[in-house]
Amino acid sequence: MTSFTALLTGLNTSGLDVALPGIVRHFEASAAQASWMILGYLLAGTVLLLVWGRLADLFGRGRLYLTGVAVFTVASIGCALAPDAWWLVTGRILQGVGASAVVANTTALLADAFPPERLPRALGVNATLISATQAAGPLLGGVLTELQGWSGIFWTSGAAGLAACGWAAYVLRPDRGSDPGSGSGEKFDVPGALLSVLFLGGGALALTESGPRGWTSGPVLLSAAVSLSALLVLPLVQRRQPHPLVDPWLFRDRRRAMALLAAFLTAMSYFSVVLVMSLYLQTVERLDALSAGFQVMLMAVGAMLASPAAGRLATRRPARVLASAGTATSALGIALLVLALSLGPPAPTGLVGAGLFLTGVGAGLFGVPNTGELMSLVPAHRRGIANGVRSMLQNAGYLISSVLALALVAGHVPSGGPGGGDVRPSVFAAPGGPDALVGQHRTALLVLLCLCLAATASSLLRGGAPRPAPPPPARTTAPSAPHRPAPGRPGRTKGTE
Repeated sequence: MTSFTALLTGLNTSGLDVALPGIVRHFEASAAQASWMILGYLLAGTVLLLVWGRLADLFGRGRLYLTGVAVFTVASIGCALAPDAWWLVTGRILQGVGASAVVANTTALLADAFPPERLPRALGVNATLISATQAAGPLLGGVLTELQGWSGIFWTSGAAGLAACGWAAYVLRPDRGSDPGSGSGEKFDVPGALLSVLFLGGGALALTESGPRGWTSGPVLLSAAVSLSALLVLPLVQRRQPHPLVDPWLFRDRRRAMALLAAFLTAMSYFSVVLVMSLYLQTVERLDALSAGFQVMLMAVGAMLASPAAGRLATRRPARVLASAGTATSALGIALLVLALSLGPPAPTGLVGAGLFLTGVGAGLFGVPNTGELMSLVPAHRRGIANGVRSMLQNAGYLISSVLALALVAGHVPSGGPGGGDVRPSVFAAPGGPDALVGQHRTALLVLLCLCLAATASSLLRGGAPRPAPPPPARTTAPSAPHRPAPGRPGRTKGTE
């Protein structure tokens, strides 16, 4: 069940990358509107991940999970009915709100349902299914755009979301109080939640608007100032809270801290590879959406094949070795893409395919052992917020990666003009022509390569094999019971296994 809904939310990222030029042509959208169709989803999802993770620990993961699926479904139908570009942007933001509740709870639900020795394999199966949809996402986005128009991907998401709502309501049974964390007696940190939203939202907004407006514009400076102020005040407020939104204990162990940092840098490095290459193939090499989708899906195919292998190996090999090997493999794949673009256009098809495939293989090798180790180092009553922090950092990496890619690839999705015509001739009419565009795409890939190398270094710095994590220190202002596992067998969420 968790895999199905995670696949559903992932489809609206990988599929939209390929469908974006067709959406732009239909709405005659500006570059800013096109950017917000991608970034709005990531922005909303990133800002609320910490809040959803903490609420799940307090009130039950199933209840919050089901709410997220329902919001995502309604928003998908709203996107399909969008009369203009800004309506679609609003729908994408609401999709991100629902998707964040799903993402923040998926791994925690699996960690509750499986014992530590079986968790890596469960995560591997989950990651494999997600990668399968990511592989099909670009292809499906191209097929739906070619056959049914721009709204096809949203109608598909809405229909699948309705089925997922019924399934989740039956399987998770959120109102029966079976979720770990229900009735824990801890209070929700409202000041911390507000400050985290201001910090993440202000920073993300400043990043997204810095490209079209410039760093010295009023809205960008104001957003950055709000984000920085919230960041400075947040630690002071958290120290006064008996049950803070983000417990500093989570970052005191080097293995946990480096696992989180590696997840952030890895997300920044590989997420926009599909976006950059999809835009390159459609604008520079003049491929249609379906042909471009066939090529870029190789990255998700690599992740799909590597994830189950990583799940099996994670039970016998240290997470440090597997995760670092994964980021190094992704770095090799991105380097091959840089080489391919240097030899084109047209870039050698075999080299492009090998680069995309290896990048995906590396992502699959990294994700399972890194997430599994993090969950094994966190007690059950802190898994919601731990996964919320991991997901927040990962989504922040996705957001920054997209901002960097869209900023570096100038003229990536110009409007189709008054007649809504083909986007590609207007690209070739831009100053500098195709040669300049190739250089911009290559520069974007070089930046992603440097981030991937930094992720490899972070993963190696986590240290040796993990040891059992001590529980968070007891707080004098709160009852000690919530900080100890419940007696008897660990709580399990019905139907997630």
